Amino acid sequence: MSAGSESLPATAATAMADPSCPPFPLLVQEVQHEQHEEEVPHGGELDLPTVDLEAPGESLAAACRRLGVFRIANHGVPAELSARLFALARDLLAGAPFDDKQALPGYFWGTPALSALRVRDVNWVEGFHVPLLPVAAGQQHHGPTSTAEELGELAREYGAHMARVARKVFDAMAGALGLDASRAAAYLAERDGFVRVYRYPPCPEAGHLGMEAHTDSSVLSVINQDLVGGLQVLHDGAWRDVAPGGTGVDGTLVVNLGDMARAISGDAFRSVLHRVAASHGKERMSLCCFAFPRDDAVITGGDGSRYRPFTYAEFRDQVQADIKATGSKVGLERFLRH
Repeated sequence: MSAGSESLPATAATAMADPSCPPFPLLVQEVQHEQHEEEVPHGGELDLPTVDLEAPGESLAAACRRLGVFRIANHGVPAELSARLFALARDLLAGAPFDDKQALPGYFWGTPALSALRVRDVNWVEGFHVPLLPVAAGQQHHGPTSTAEELGELAREYGAHMARVARKVFDAMAGALGLDASRAAAYLAERDGFVRVYRYPPCPEAGHLGMEAHTDSSVLSVINQDLVGGLQVLHDGAWRDVAPGGTGVDGTLVVNLGDMARAISGDAFRSVLHRVAASHGKERMSLCCFAFPRDDAVITGGDGSRYRPFTYAEFRDQVQADIKATGSKVGLERFLRH
């Protein structure tokens, strides 16, 4: 034990033994918040429907209406690419000291919100935020000069596949909602989204959250989990586990609908509240691609919608203002008709 650590709580000393993580006491801030969430019971594993992306049929729309979260098979994302991205991210995130990682572009700890906003430090998670920036015409490519740059390039390659998947999923959603071509194009700017690479380090104490309960602000998010698990969704009044989808060519991805899908559909589709339980014994890795509407797209839910028309830029700005003021997202409740 290092000099002076005798005076620290055992959990803090344990966390300090892992140089890839910050000191554990930040989790003391979680206690009140988590006690409130733990009032909701745990209901075991949730059996998600699996949609064949090559022939989604009515099953995709039914999953959007019933749960707002489902698996997709036959998505065409190369398993080898996913494996390389997982491996590189794990090596970089788990192998570098915490202080060194903070200087890397796109790195975050505790919250993925990369802005001047200060949200509650309740998350035991770190990772990289990688925008799917288009390559400028004629831009010369010199190749990555660091592991972090290599990770960014690999994440954008992966993100190109995710953009294709997101568009295919949304086109099926748009067909079910009867959206015309112009709205289907405006409501999903799939190549302007981003990929987040998440690492949930082994947590020094059991019972904490890797990520607090929330809904996504996106139209949809596509999640690729490793085999550790930890994703939970709120269903029928209980937190239910979402098992990993497996690896290799037969592995499925998880699609989670966000607030914009709910608004676009006039509440016909669900935006599910979800969280990630921190693992006490094993680290967890996941890849998530978020797809949003165009900033200037006017979101309307059709006749009888509870929401007034608004642009996605308005929604994003309001979310940031609420987080700045209260530490929490209010979301679509801000856009109800009066």
